[in-house]
Amino acid sequence: MSINDIKVIRLISGEELMGEITEDGEDTYRIKNVCQIASSYADPTSATARIGIAPFLPYTKVKEGLTLNKSYVGFVIEPVNELLSEYNKVFGSGIVLPPEGTQSIKSTTANAATSSSNSAFVKL
Repeated sequence: MSINDIKVIRLISGEELMGEITEDGEDTYRIKNVCQIASSYADPTSATARIGIAPFLPYTKVKEGLTLNKSYVGFVIEPVNELLSEYNKVFGSGIVLPPEGTQSIKSTTANAATSSSNSAFVKL
């Protein structure tokens, strides 16, 4: 897995997914280690959103990969570093990327290995 392959994909249904996305032919994408993205506003008077990642279809083997027709896709875009870090805690090496505009990198491999939860939240 390359960190450059991890993208956010928005479906025309409004669902937002994140995973290792590659083109799988002319009309399809292949997504591995897919999770869904959900946002909530803890305080509706503030503009601060909480972004959560959770397993997508946790009762299936979708983690092994999902083929998605491009006609169902609104757009594919790169996630911010904070969201990539949360994704890496669950699916990757545990490397935490610095927030946008900073240069340091911190590893949390020990925390990722002991975490039993497949969901994470990021405050943006």
